[in-house]
Amino acid sequence: MADPVQLNLGAAKTFIPGFVNIDIHERAEVSLDLGTERLPFDSDSVSTVVSHHTLEHVPDYLFALSEIHRVLEHDGVLLLSLPYATLTEHHMVNPYHHHNFNEHSFDFFDPDALQGSAAEDGELSFRRVLVRFTYMGAFGILPRPLRRWSRRHLLNVVRQFDIALVAIKDPARPVETGPERARELERRIVELKRARTQYPEVARETEAARAARSAGAGAGGRRGALAPLRHRRDALLRRYEVRRD
Repeated sequence: MADPVQLNLGAAKTFIPGFVNIDIHERAEVSLDLGTERLPFDSDSVSTVVSHHTLEHVPDYLFALSEIHRVLEHDGVLLLSLPYATLTEHHMVNPYHHHNFNEHSFDFFDPDALQGSAAEDGELSFRRVLVRFTYMGAFGILPRPLRRWSRRHLLNVVRQFDIALVAIKDPARPVETGPERARELERRIVELKRARTQYPEVARETEAARAARSAGAGAGGRRGALAPLRHRRDALLRRYEVRRD
């Protein structure tokens, strides 16, 4: 029996071994425009779709989402990483970002949540299983109620978030969204982030840029002397930066 098809959408600089890596860039295994071109796979033929910081770049992301839904099998998994809606510094001012997302964005495709609350009532159906937030600075150390309050009322609290969704293709058939599935998909998200591999030419460019920054930091005098303190601070905050709320 053939292995299930798994897709990595938006693979401009990285690929995931064992996945079909798709992007508009020519270096991808399959080069196409996610906002205008259909995915070259049969309906109900894909078990997993992963997309890392891509949908915000697609002008017609609803078309892309409809194609993802079409090719996914019932209860198939969609794992997305996206910039958080209220991140101002690198998201809201980015001229290449067309959409804002938060943990509620995909409730509009859940028949048990917000689907049908707008005039449009399409056939796209997904259900949320898990959301993970990457907090900025000390926000991740706050107690959960304060983290939630901060997300709702402040800017620049969450840098990005991961969301795990399952496709509903037949409303009469159940989908699994319980705690055990959430833990499984969280492990899957972490595994796939670690599995992302830079294309060789991108890795060379990254190494050259890192060497140039190191050379500049070495000439920074007092700034360079403070680097160990900043590293310790950043290491402490990283322990708390990813939270399930």
